[in-house]
Amino acid sequence: MATDFAKLKRGKGTPPPADDAPDVFAENGRSDEAEALRPLQVRIPASVFAEFSETAGREFGFTHGAKKQLFLKMWKAYKTQNNRA
Repeated sequence: MATDFAKLKRGKGTPPPADDAPDVFAENGRSDEAEALRPLQVRIPASVFAEFSETAGREFGFTHGAKKQLFLKMWKAYKTQNNRA
């Protein structure tokens, strides 16, 4: 999208009209039917936290949500191992 600098030459204090921007609320890909999320807080030794964080980062990328993804993967494996569908 090219910027039209001619719009900026208007009188002082007059903002240029807004360009057509996509409606981010209409493009929201999240489902309204998603299950509600609840926090899970545990206290663990700092060394275990660091190791868990590193493992999550290596497996899922060092991004927001990596530890959650690792926990959910572990939970699914636990349920499968113990025949708890």
